[in-house]
Amino acid sequence: MSQHSPTSLLTRIKRGALWFDAWLNSALFQGGRGLAGAWDWYSDKMKGLRFRGAPRVLLDLTSEATTLGLLGGVVMLALALPAFRETEDDWLKTQDLAVTFLDRYGQEVGRRGLNLDDSYKLEDFPDYMVKAALATEDRRFYDHWGIDPIGTFRALVVNAQGGGVVQGGSSITQQLAKNLFLTNERSLERKIKEAFLAIWLEFHLTKDEILKLYLDRAYMGGGAHGVVAAAEYYFGKPAKELTLAESAMLAGLFKAPTKYAPHVNLPAA
Repeated sequence: MSQHSPTSLLTRIKRGALWFDAWLNSALFQGGRGLAGAWDWYSDKMKGLRFRGAPRVLLDLTSEATTLGLLGGVVMLALALPAFRETEDDWLKTQDLAVTFLDRYGQEVGRRGLNLDDSYKLEDFPDYMVKAALATEDRRFYDHWGIDPIGTFRALVVNAQGGGVVQGGSSITQQLAKNLFLTNERSLERKIKEAFLAIWLEFHLTKDEILKLYLDRAYMGGGAHGVVAAAEYYFGKPAKELTLAESAMLAGLFKAPTKYAPHVNLPAA
């Protein structure tokens, strides 16, 4: 076996290093030329796609709208998440219990707690009771998607002219969202939650189901929640026997139950 001297081995290492250096320099040079050629080709293609005049303005506006839309979507999602957390529990349950006291003959002698009766179906209510509620609270209930832009704008104009809160712009769905999930706190955060929850309700319930829940859960003064309980409390009769005048009076309670309750202020009612 032949033996290589240290000098010969060192010479070979130097030659290999020189060869690798030359190869690397050549590869980088050729790669740079390739990238430059690719960039020139790309630039030439882009020049052919340049827009001028009206198409350029339209393209810029579309690009800006897309960017703002994506940012707006992220912001809306961040605002919606706290609202949707309110729906994680059993959101249809009533918050309080009611107790009815009967004598030994089965006659009612008293009640304590929440006065609420949701046993009626929507078609069990007199037609003029339902129409009175819609006329008072949300005339476009069956046309909007949870939020009524027309009603909201009208309320803003009326309130601005009146110098205060003269008219509310919340739809029936928004009011139901407040009744089911939120409090009466007057704050921007609550209004934002209310809006998102109203849209959520519209996706999960039909219009008739939303209206039925509203007629059952709305506070109507005197501890009565809903039309059925209010009919019994104020007039001592089932809701299906309400007259047109009685229905109109109950519909007025949706706006301000403590102000317009017949036992508080009959002329106002």
